[in-house]
Amino acid sequence: VICHSLKRFPQMLPHLGQTMSEDDLAGEVNSQPTPEFVKLEEQLNRETSVIGMMKEQMKSMIGMVSMFVITILLALFIRPWYDVGELHAFGESGATQVRFIFLELIMIFIFTAFVIMLARYKKDWLIKYGIMGVLTIALMYTTIPLMHMLVIDFDVEEFEYQDTYELESTYLTDIGMDGFISHQLIGNYTNWNDSIEYWNAESLQNGQPNWTLDSPRLPAGDNEMLRVVKSQDYLTFANSAWIWSVDIATGEEIERYQCHYLDEGNIRLGTPYGNCDMALVVDSGVYTFSSSGDVQYYPVFNGVMGAPQAEWSLPPYMDIRNEFIDAVQIAEEQLLIVTNKVAMVIHLDETRDDLEIGPVPFEFEYFSESGITASDFGHSPWSEKTLSESMQGEGLIIIGESNGSVSGWEWDDKKPFDERYQYQTSMRLTGFADNITQVQITDLGNTDITDLLITTDSNSHWLYTTLLKNSISFEIENDFQHGVFVTNSSGDYFYSVSDTSISSGLITDDMYKLEGIQLYDGPFLAGLILGLLLMILLYFHSEWYVVNTVGVLVGAGVIVMLGVAFVPTLIIIFMILAAIYDAWAVYKSKHMLELADTMIGLQLPILLVAPQDKGYSFKEESKKMSHEPIQQDIQPTKTVQSGKKKSKEALFMGLGDIIFPGMLVLSAVQWLDSDGAFAVAMTTLFGSLLGYFALMTFVARGKAQAGLPLLNGGAILGYFVGGLFFIGTAIFELGISW
Repeated sequence: VICHSLKRFPQMLPHLGQTMSEDDLAGEVNSQPTPEFVKLEEQLNRETSVIGMMKEQMKSMIGMVSMFVITILLALFIRPWYDVGELHAFGESGATQVRFIFLELIMIFIFTAFVIMLARYKKDWLIKYGIMGVLTIALMYTTIPLMHMLVIDFDVEEFEYQDTYELESTYLTDIGMDGFISHQLIGNYTNWNDSIEYWNAESLQNGQPNWTLDSPRLPAGDNEMLRVVKSQDYLTFANSAWIWSVDIATGEEIERYQCHYLDEGNIRLGTPYGNCDMALVVDSGVYTFSSSGDVQYYPVFNGVMGAPQAEWSLPPYMDIRNEFIDAVQIAEEQLLIVTNKVAMVIHLDETRDDLEIGPVPFEFEYFSESGITASDFGHSPWSEKTLSESMQGEGLIIIGESNGSVSGWEWDDKKPFDERYQYQTSMRLTGFADNITQVQITDLGNTDITDLLITTDSNSHWLYTTLLKNSISFEIENDFQHGVFVTNSSGDYFYSVSDTSISSGLITDDMYKLEGIQLYDGPFLAGLILGLLLMILLYFHSEWYVVNTVGVLVGAGVIVMLGVAFVPTLIIIFMILAAIYDAWAVYKSKHMLELADTMIGLQLPILLVAPQDKGYSFKEESKKMSHEPIQQDIQPTKTVQSGKKKSKEALFMGLGDIIFPGMLVLSAVQWLDSDGAFAVAMTTLFGSLLGYFALMTFVARGKAQAGLPLLNGGAILGYFVGGLFFIGTAIFELGISW
């Protein structure tokens, strides 16, 4: 390095060997170094320090980091075009599958080996034209989306409510996606009655409930709670004094039992106003649930209830009186109960082997630390069957929580016991909002394929397809309870049900966010022509600014294609493996240097060039990396311009050094479905820039240094720091599979 610096200051060393020899100075008594020697020594110390050497190359470094940031920002700019078109390299399911990451690495190995083999066999023409063809296609993946982004309007028309009418009753519970139950307590202390109304899609349109049923409450008072347990075709109500079941379709009462009397055998059905806080009528009997946690089964013979046949206890943290959210009989022997703290599927036994009261048998339990706010059960959007083909014994349990997360479990009763409830990793709704108030399985447009309606504090979001794309949002009131989609000859409508009113509005095509591949004739032709012109210019005039233009555009396209294809967890695995390979290829085998020599010699835009001085010509570049002890991915090189005494320097950066950190930035925006996703992407970008700065300290010294370990390491660190700060531990919960 000192010799390199000396050559840069020949005018300062006219008589170095005679007047500034340290040996000569050492041989003289009381000799003092000359002012010229001191001045030169100070200059050399400044120029050979890391900071000094970085200052020398500051123009190139700033130029390189500018292209680094511009490439990633350009990828972010064109990402919406890929997003609405659902253009994922390995499809929707491939976003979480590790095997595709290994496939990508294998393809990198094959490409590298193939190019090096052709170079050794002097087949440069095949390398050049082959890569030029590939780059032409890759360039179109940026130019065509870019032209579309300049003309496509991604803004949508806001949904508006046209009609509102008041409810005399108060919302009680939903009945799946088909409707809801409302309730009001009528009468006085001498004749209290529970008045129940059922609303479905048809009745919502004419403003009248499908059916109304009044049921006595006495001797229970107005302080007791009305609880509903939903079964496939009927509902079971309990109000502490009475248990009765009702046909959902007609409102006809099926069975009725008292909770407050002694039968002829002096057998009490519970205690007054205690054992009937909730109940479930089944074919062979009745299950009762008390606020104290007692569960009893009563057999029924010829319409007459017998003595309790078995008894269990609910866990102490399950409060069905004060924290009750929902109860659904998902199968003949399975009952889902959801409270603020826990969601549990209990097994409906009719007998007990042990005479002592024991805990209720259960098959599934989810305990929430933040608190459950909503739940639903129904046909899974990820099911291979359509809604009409769906059968009993399968479905999806959805839980919404106060921390803004939504989770789901696929249930299949035909699987072995320990595999019946599987966490649905494809939901990826951890940290979806600040708070979840309602979760629903629904079917907008009667497509026979279900989707989700997730409601936060201010909006209901319709999440379409198994990608759960937020296709349309509906502003809701503070007391929103339930949303219903109605399709008729006039179109699709959204009904917002609050505690005491129902509002509705028409959903028009202009309200949907764009979806599907957007290809317009004008932008498509413009992007195609731009790409071809750039490649022609590159072929005939491969100067550094042409190489950089093509390189930035190609890099942006590759970043967005791979960034939206994988969740951040897989991208991080990919980056770590690529960094290990990069270090081995530079330090050990050194074949990456040979590959770089080939690409520079052919002036191919798989790298970026940042000149230090004006007049630098990439076409005249002849520096060989494989024979110099300098860094491979970001490379300082020096050429001398013909006819001048001025050195010309430049930095080289391989596109891979931008693509890998950029992929994590794009993946964070794509898959972290949260208000903090963009902030995490920016901390990831900032972390990669810190890695770039660290890399420059090695490059400035002229030391060999693989780029990906530092660049990828900085990006991953930035992702974790930003993710934990803006989102929390949810960044670690993007499930992956083989």
